[in-house]
Amino acid sequence: MRIPTNDNSWLKASNWREVLEDPDCLPKDIRHYLETQNQKTEEWLGGTESRKWIIDELKATIRDRDDSVPISDGIFSYWQRFVKGAEHPDFLRQYQSGKSEVLFSGDMRAANSSYYNIGAADHSPDHRFFAVTEDRHGSERYTLTIFESGTQEQLEHSLNDCRGDFEWNTDSTKILYTRLDENQRPSSVWCHEIGSAQNDDKLVFNLEHAGRFIGLGKTSSEKWITINIHDHQTNQSFLLDATLADVKLLPVTDWIEGLEYELEEIDSYLIIRGNYEHEDFALYRAPTPNISRPSNPDLWTVLWVPAEGSVFSDYEVLKNHWIIEYSEEGCGRYLIAEPDPLTFKIRQGLNLETSIHDAHLDPLPGFDRDTVRLRISTPASPTEVIEINLRSGESKQLKTSVPPNGHDPANYVVKRHYGVSGDGQLVPLTILHHKDVVPNHRSPVLLTGYGAYGMSLTPGFSATRRILLTRGVIHVTAHVRGGMEKGYQWYRSGRMANKDKSFDDFVGAAESLIRAGYTSAGQIIIHGGSAGGLLVGTAAMRRPELFRGVIADVPFVDVLKTMLDADLPLTPPEWPEWGNPIESEDAKRRLSHFSPTQMVEKRPYPCILATAGLTDPRVTYWEPARWIHRLQALGVGGPFLLYTELNAGHGGPSGRYAGLDDVAKIYQTVIQLFKLPIEAPHAL
Repeated sequence: MRIPTNDNSWLKASNWREVLEDPDCLPKDIRHYLETQNQKTEEWLGGTESRKWIIDELKATIRDRDDSVPISDGIFSYWQRFVKGAEHPDFLRQYQSGKSEVLFSGDMRAANSSYYNIGAADHSPDHRFFAVTEDRHGSERYTLTIFESGTQEQLEHSLNDCRGDFEWNTDSTKILYTRLDENQRPSSVWCHEIGSAQNDDKLVFNLEHAGRFIGLGKTSSEKWITINIHDHQTNQSFLLDATLADVKLLPVTDWIEGLEYELEEIDSYLIIRGNYEHEDFALYRAPTPNISRPSNPDLWTVLWVPAEGSVFSDYEVLKNHWIIEYSEEGCGRYLIAEPDPLTFKIRQGLNLETSIHDAHLDPLPGFDRDTVRLRISTPASPTEVIEINLRSGESKQLKTSVPPNGHDPANYVVKRHYGVSGDGQLVPLTILHHKDVVPNHRSPVLLTGYGAYGMSLTPGFSATRRILLTRGVIHVTAHVRGGMEKGYQWYRSGRMANKDKSFDDFVGAAESLIRAGYTSAGQIIIHGGSAGGLLVGTAAMRRPELFRGVIADVPFVDVLKTMLDADLPLTPPEWPEWGNPIESEDAKRRLSHFSPTQMVEKRPYPCILATAGLTDPRVTYWEPARWIHRLQALGVGGPFLLYTELNAGHGGPSGRYAGLDDVAKIYQTVIQLFKLPIEAPHAL
């Protein structure tokens, strides 16, 4: 057994690529270390039996039988269904008013797999086939399998080394998909003809830049398939005729540093959501490119710009209606516009009953449809699916996901508060607590955040979170810089040379809650995952006296060493977001300043629980392992705990029930540190 020292380089397996595909390949000394750490964590938590009641409460929030709202496409309706006890969904269809049939059974496919996840699933345009991407290790390297609809019989050998997405061609004879290279990066796009061997597939696009990603899509008109090449700040799109009769690419623009956009098509124009000269994005009309002339931004015409402080976040372009989504402090708002690419005109706004919510448009087939579906929830109210008629403005509720163990939204208080960062910037906070809880300096607070990649934390509903709320915990989300809750400038001012602002905002949020009388130092547990794990890890290393505990899920905490390792799957694509310390001494200095693993000193720290996934290609398992290893060697206080899922990746165990124990560990940590009662004093 190794004695903890500052040397933890050995925790990275030399055969890490093999381990991503086969966890059994992990060297014995590393496996022994991780298993020993798991055992120590379980001992501190009290063992699995001690949290059985938590798992029972979590299960009580899940509907045993749960059907999604059917989606009509031509003569069929399609939907997903969970049956009692199922970990994974079934996919079904129904012919008009006839008998339903199962297209694909998730649990049947998952049999005998320690991990199983469905990436994407879609029927062919002629309804004859059903295609699914599946990951059996958690490494996000998928197989693509095509079935004959209604038979559940595999049509041909699966396609290997795939990314999770794909697109059917117009007449259902071909499928476009992305392949991964040996470093787990999307590197090429291929056209597969149904019934042929993968070796005969035709190369459509080869990406020679390790720092960029590939995404596939299709316009709502179904005229074009799109190939989108992007990093975190720039993208370039290509058009392919959706028939795939000719796989010659049509570049929409050149690669223009800092230009981001997505596109739809109508009446021979492209309708673009982009950031050219409008960093919070605007709506543009552009000519369709041809082989000799791309449609670069100097040819675009502005149709609509959001108000200052708002971000144009999404849109739909249909034959008879356009739908605009813009966000304010992470909350979606909606406008209906006339479908005129020459004279843009807002027809009406959609009135939402809430101002603090998580809302988005569900993707639906049908270019000439007159309806949209809005999925909306608040921190206090479960998710509703609402169908809105775009001609009449009338809406109807299609589904409300009320937890089976009951729920009363009136029992919960939702507030918008503002923390003050070190530079005086106001940071939005979403505060949620039970109505019977009166915040005071003794109140236990769970503070969460993310703050990276321009991703906004939208304030939605969580049925499981009520386990803590009904026991007196105040839940706070800090919308720190690095996200896009207050526009693109909010993202820009929390990345690269400005990254410290994210951490200052988070610490400022904690201090503001203390000053406002919501809690006191030592009564706050902080929780974040992935880049949010970096946020809470750095905050804890800098200001440990503020916190009772830290929960970091698959945390990005060995930032400097990861950004120095160009062979890792996400390192080159992450350089534009964090900096390249291989080429820049300034980047190396900055990253060392906020890499939690390098920040550990011989000083007191609160209890820290870090989790990892052995087959995680995003945040490799050795990042949290090295952080906890160094804390155990140098840190005072604690305990410093590591739990590694040995058969899962970035998202943890797959399935509706299999992942509950991971959630239960987090809640058990909070309950133990705050000494919360097993019997909840407040009503659901």
